[in-house]
Amino acid sequence: MKTIPIISNDNSFLYRFLVSPRLRPARHATLIVALLVIASNLVLFTLRGSTEALGKWIYLLIFNLFVLYGSLFYFNLLYLTPRYLLKQKYLTYILYLSGGLIVVFALQATQEYMVSSILGVPNIFTGYPKVALVMDYLSSFPLTLLSIIGGSMTVLLRLWILENQRVMQLEKIRLQSEIEHLKEQISPSMLFRVLHYSGEQALVNPGKASKMLMKLSQILRYQLYDCNREKVLLNTEIKFLTNYLELEQLVSGKFDFRINASGETGRTFIFPLLFIPFIQYAVKQTEAQEMQPTSIEINLEAENDTILFNCQTSVPCLEDNQELNKIRQRLDLQYGEQYQLEVNCQSIRLELKGGGK
Repeated sequence: MKTIPIISNDNSFLYRFLVSPRLRPARHATLIVALLVIASNLVLFTLRGSTEALGKWIYLLIFNLFVLYGSLFYFNLLYLTPRYLLKQKYLTYILYLSGGLIVVFALQATQEYMVSSILGVPNIFTGYPKVALVMDYLSSFPLTLLSIIGGSMTVLLRLWILENQRVMQLEKIRLQSEIEHLKEQISPSMLFRVLHYSGEQALVNPGKASKMLMKLSQILRYQLYDCNREKVLLNTEIKFLTNYLELEQLVSGKFDFRINASGETGRTFIFPLLFIPFIQYAVKQTEAQEMQPTSIEINLEAENDTILFNCQTSVPCLEDNQELNKIRQRLDLQYGEQYQLEVNCQSIRLELKGGGK
């Protein structure tokens, strides 16, 4: 079974921006720019009446505030989030983050007060009621806290995308493994039976033995090499069915068969070895009949993205039983609800719509 590389089909900019390792510098650059904008806005809004008096000091205030909030943001992103949030220690995470934000608020207020006092310019403490000041900080606290937690949400979203991608990939591998297992259910007993019978015929009828071995080699080559592809052309699948039935006919000689194909068989693709379990079942049931000879007629039609398969026997010997469960399982995996299977005493009818999953 071939290994499927983990490749996402999502080519959106948001997906690449959050997940791609090559865009990590861009993610951090975006964060730094956002923090600079926030720090500038806070300083200019808080000291809006003193910007001219502060002069170049305002750049120092912006830089210091940028460092404060940047430190808290990266402390949350690199330490608190993986250590507490991702481990579902939510209360501890909130307490530590709240404590860090209180420290930042205190340092921010201290810085603004000290610079304003040194330069003799008004600040938020000048002529501002203490109760109103406390209420202002209390109202800013949850908004700022939520903004910082929002940074953690980007990490969670990135981890969720990667985990979801990994789960989907494992599901694809599981389904492919099941399908490969189902594809291998081509009657191993038939192989030993053919080899044993051809060995017997090699002495009395070498021409027949040679023909049998040639047919067997064509069947095995198709199963080992062509079937490694996800899909094959319908006409190659028909050729495989013909070789299989000719080989079974040479071994048993108890039935005749005919395969009729029509439509776009040379341009229609199908999952390999899809019809062989029905053929094997029909052959097995037909050979078990005392009436001889019996016949099997197979009709395949491919038109308008729909494939019709019909297998009929000359005697009423078919029934829907557990032997067909494996092929039903494979049809469920590959076609979902895009197929219809009907089994009665003399025919098996399968209709496939679309190209499968």
